[in-house]
Amino acid sequence: MYKNQTFLGIIPARKGSKGLPGKNIKNLHGKPLIAWSIQSGLKSKYLDEVIVTTNCEETIKIAKHFGAKTPFIRPEYLSEDETSSFDVLLHTINYYKQLNQEFDYIVLLEPTSPLREVKDIDLAIENLLSSNAQSIVGVSLTEDQNPAFLVKLDQNNYLNKYDIKSSTLRRQDIDDVYFYEGSIYISETKSYLSNKSFYHSKTIAHVIPKFKSLEIDDIYDFLMVESIMKYHNY
Repeated sequence: MYKNQTFLGIIPARKGSKGLPGKNIKNLHGKPLIAWSIQSGLKSKYLDEVIVTTNCEETIKIAKHFGAKTPFIRPEYLSEDETSSFDVLLHTINYYKQLNQEFDYIVLLEPTSPLREVKDIDLAIENLLSSNAQSIVGVSLTEDQNPAFLVKLDQNNYLNKYDIKSSTLRRQDIDDVYFYEGSIYISETKSYLSNKSFYHSKTIAHVIPKFKSLEIDDIYDFLMVESIMKYHNY
């Protein structure tokens, strides 16, 4: 709880990854991938509860071992490739409503962002509640892929500037551009249900450093994250 507001941490972890099979339970630097998000959530000063929503029995065992709530097995109709994040989170929110328990805020912690630390969660919550915004999402500075430096290829393989309005620019002359990096999403629950998204006109940014922005989608991401963890003594 923070400023008399309650926070539910939700970690979605379905089985069936195609890019890296079994990634959520794959051992990463000494513990299963999903354990990193569970532990950062449980260490938060503000999260009142951390729940894992999954359709995988092995993930449930691991989640329980590391202290997360796992009160249900996610239905298969909510575990398909095309299932939206909104439907998964709505299912979890409704589960608590049936128990006559509602949280003022939801905090989405994707297990594919294990470099997220507890300080990122708590600082994002503090920044959100000190603003007039309704949600906050993680972003990271786009350094080498600013649109001003991107190109397109035509049908004959010739290069064409992506932004045809700009001329050749020096790096110091262009505006900073950020990308959604996926490690943290927080929203007022009512706002999320109304907008069906974390992204809208009342969303502010939580800026994440480049090295923390990596998401694990395939084995190459996995190896890079593992190397970063060793380098930074995670």
